[in-house]
Order: sequence, then C-alpha cells, then structure tokens
Amino acid sequence: MSPADPSTRATALALTSVNPQGKSLGLRSGDILLRVDGQLVDGKTKDIQALFKNQPERARLMWIYRDGQVWPILGRSAILGRWRVTPKPEGITALPEHRPADRWQNFEVMIGPDESYDAQPRTPSTIALLPPLYMIQMRLWTPLILWAALMLVSIPLGWIAGAALQVLICVYFWRAAPMLVRADRTARGFRLWRVVAAKSERDLHRQMTTLAPDMRFVHAPVRSLPERVVAR
Repeated sequence: MSPADPSTRATALALTSVNPQGKSLGLRSGDILLRVDGQLVDGKTKDIQALFKNQPERARLMWIYRDGQVWPILGRSAILGRWRVTPKPEGITALPEHRPADRWQNFEVMIGPDESYDAQPRTPSTIALLPPLYMIQMRLWTPLILWAALMLVSIPLGWIAGAALQVLICVYFWRAAPMLVRADRTARGFRLWRVVAAKSERDLHRQMTTLAPDMRFVHAPVRSLPERVVAR
C-alpha cells in the first residue's frame, strides 16, 4: 500500500449530524474530533464513550477541527450527534500540549455584522451577583433599568422583607446573566459562532487572534489612525 492509501492513514471522528447538545456548543456537521484530554481519537466511538463514562461528572477537553483550524471545547459527553470514522485531516503536525481541564471554562463567542465579536462565559460569572456592576460591564442597559425598578419596589417593604427581596433579585439576575447577554446580543445582530474553551478571558482573546484574525473584540478600544501629513 502506498502512503497515500486512505486505509493507512490515521483516523478521527467526524459529525455527520448534530444533536441539540452539540448545537449548543456551536458544533456543526463536518466538525472533526481529534483528541479528548490527552487521548488521540482513533475512530473508535466505543473508546471515546468509555472515556466519558469514567468519572462522568468531570468535564473533558475536546479538540475540534474545522476549516483548517483547531480549537478546544469542554464537554461531559461525546453524545453530540452522529459520528463516523474519517481520515485524520492532513497538515496537522501537532496538537497543543495536553493540560488539565480543571481551570478551563467554555466561552460563547458571538460574531456581529461589522466583523466584531463578543464573548461571555457559559456559566454565570461571580460578578453577576452584583447586577449593576455586571450589567454596566456587559452593556445591558434594559436589564439594568429593570433591576433599578425592582430595587425601588423593595424599599417600601421594610428592612427585612426588602433585603430578602433584593437578595432574591440578585440571585435571579445572576442565574439569568448568560441568557440576558445572549438575548441582548441577538437583538443587536450577533449570532453564535462557536464555543471555545479557555483558561481566562485573556486566553480566549489570544486564541481569537488565531481563529479569527480579522475579527476585533467589540469592546476593544478603537485605535485612531495617524493624521495624514500634507506636504507643503
């Protein structure tokens, strides 16, 4: 057999269809799974499913390939759609060094109509327990007005009842934070691009410079162009 013979090439797993869980991670048909944690995928779905069944509460770092790009996502199951065996894509010399997934988290990356992107953690941020600070940070002006109105309603209830209501309101906004951001960005023309696992927001932006170098972070300061010097 020649080296180019497909039967001699390393294999991986490709999605032929995506279920709701896979779609929530931004996956689509044709995406290829290359590695789970430190274990390379060899085209055997049983081995991958067995890996997830061992410590099912633990999130696994899954490396996905699409259109020449490789990026990580966190998942607790390989049941993301229908998989098929596929030859490993050519041109992938080495995957990033394996690191424990304990400190990683999934970020939703949304792209807008003006070549910009925004991102948020898929799990509620701790700062969202302080709704006004979080909503100012995320530019959620309508929810901020709603929160202020609810705070005013709680004032006449007295110290104990009012404080209890304020705590409940803060917990509600904390749990609803990802949904509020998602709804706001959708109304502004953003759409989910993909889910990317990163160790921090800074690490996410670093990955985006490789995954989408033409995109700019929507909240990044705009660099002013130098003034043109007119020759006299």
